[in-house]
Amino acid sequence: MNRRTAALWRCAAAMSIAGACASGALAAQDEDRTRAEQEAVDRVVESHDRTLLLGGGTLMIKQAAIRSARKLLGEWGREAGLGGEWWDTAPQYRAAKAELLQVADDLIARRYASGVWLKEAWSEYTARELDGEQADSIATHFQTEGGQKLRMLMDWYMGEMVLFNYTFTDRFEYELKDSERELLALQREAQKRIPIEDIEFTSRYPDTFRFVACGPDSPYCPSLKYWRMLIYPLMGEIIRHIDAVSAEIEGEMRKRRPEVQRHIQAFKSAGR
Repeated sequence: MNRRTAALWRCAAAMSIAGACASGALAAQDEDRTRAEQEAVDRVVESHDRTLLLGGGTLMIKQAAIRSARKLLGEWGREAGLGGEWWDTAPQYRAAKAELLQVADDLIARRYASGVWLKEAWSEYTARELDGEQADSIATHFQTEGGQKLRMLMDWYMGEMVLFNYTFTDRFEYELKDSERELLALQREAQKRIPIEDIEFTSRYPDTFRFVACGPDSPYCPSLKYWRMLIYPLMGEIIRHIDAVSAEIEGEMRKRRPEVQRHIQAFKSAGR
C-alpha cells in the first residue's frame, strides 16, 4: 500500500469515527430528551389524587357484581326447580351469594382498586397529548398553592363524572344491599375532599387564573388541552375499564356454578 492510499484509508477511518461519534451524541441527546419528557409526564400523573376515581369505580363494579350474582343465582335456582323462597331470606342463598361476591372482591382488588392500570393509562394519554415542555409546565404549576387547588378541583370533578355516568344510565343504586361497605368508604374519602367555594380565587391566585383562562389550542396554555384530555379520552378509558372488569367478574362467577350447586342442593334438602 503506497503512502497516498494509506493516507486515504486513515482519512476515511477518521471520518467514520467522527460520524459514529456524532451519531452517538445525537442518540444520547434523543435519549435524554425522551427521558426528560417521561419524567415530566410522570410528575403530572403523580400530582393527582386518584382516590375518588378508584373509590367510585370500585363501588360501581361491586354493584354490577351484586346484580350479576342475583341474576345467576336466580337462573340456576329456576333451572333446579326452586321458587321464590330461593332468596336472601334463605341461609343457603346467602352463602351462595357470599361465595360469588368473594370472587368479585378478589378481582376488584387485583384488576381495579390497585390503581396500576389507571396510572399506566393516565401516563399514556398524557404523553400522547402533551410534549415535554407542556407537561413540565403543568407539573410545575401543580406545585404552587393555586395549582394544587386547581388540581384538587380536577380530581373532584373526575370522581363525580364516574358517579354521574352510572347514575345517568341507571346503574347506580344508592341503597343497594351488599354494597354498603364500598359506599361508606367512598363517602368518607369524598367528605375530606369537598371543594370549598373561594370567591376571591382569581385575585388570590392570578397566576393560576391566567394558567386556565386562555385559548384551549394555544401552545403556551396547555392546561385546558390537558383538562380536555382528562374528561374525554381518559374518562372514556376509565369507564371502559370499569365495565370490562364487571363483565370479567360475571364470567368468573359463571365458572363457580359447581361450587354453588351444593348450596342449591342444601336448600332443596332443607325443604323436604
